[in-house]
Amino acid sequence: MNLQTLLDATANESALRKAKHSLGELKAKIKDLPPTRGFVKALASRPFSLIAEIKAKSPSMGEMSPSDTLDAKKAHLIYESHPVVAAISVLTQFNDFGGKPEDLILIHKEVTKPVIRKDFILDEYEVYYSRSIGADAMLLMASVITDEAQFKYLHDLAQSLGLDVLCEVHSVEEIKRLPDTVTLCGINSRNFKSDAGFEASKIGRLVGKDLTTDLTTFDLFEHLPKNAVKVAESGLNAKNVEGVLKHYGFNAALVGTSLLRGGAAHTKQELDLFERAIQASI
Repeated sequence: MNLQTLLDATANESALRKAKHSLGELKAKIKDLPPTRGFVKALASRPFSLIAEIKAKSPSMGEMSPSDTLDAKKAHLIYESHPVVAAISVLTQFNDFGGKPEDLILIHKEVTKPVIRKDFILDEYEVYYSRSIGADAMLLMASVITDEAQFKYLHDLAQSLGLDVLCEVHSVEEIKRLPDTVTLCGINSRNFKSDAGFEASKIGRLVGKDLTTDLTTFDLFEHLPKNAVKVAESGLNAKNVEGVLKHYGFNAALVGTSLLRGGAAHTKQELDLFERAIQASI
């Protein structure tokens, strides 16, 4: 497995959506939608924000809740009530993450916090689709949309529809390709672009640890756009987040696996620990 395998699965799911709903139908639908909730605004409203994730499984760690003590797709109710969580991330790719667009639709109805659609956005159809299912923001990966002009087009299109855009990068080269209109930028410490990253994911499942992340990737922080809200993605937990925050100047962290593996009581406890660690670092 490699990144292309993930993208192929995503493209297949997108093709099924396109067969059901035309682009024209999506454009007509979003005209009647209420304004988005302001994802960037929610993150910028406090010294440091947590974006808590919903996913049923991941390529690196498998099922999030194998003990059935917590349905990973119901964790949003815990996130909604916890003060450390400013926004919620929802995986909508089914093949590798066990998510569906319907998950985001339901979650958005049951929470008041802004929700980001975390998926591999490949074309303008998926930008319109993100807005049509109620997302307040979406992910756009510079490692996936490698053409600079296309990245800017999708980014600016999303903004024109009221969507905030988390621009995800893994290298200085990718940062240099970002448009000047970026307001939200994330560094992902996970390596799924190389075969080595996928090999680490196989070993990680056996030992119960996520070996696909490298926190030194956050050294890219100094190259990020100065005026953008900056997000640390992947590899963070309540034990290491304080050190990361003291070393860098991130405004937010996106966290999923460390919250979801262990049941509802664990999720609540981990959020409490995150809150204390964050308070100690700001």
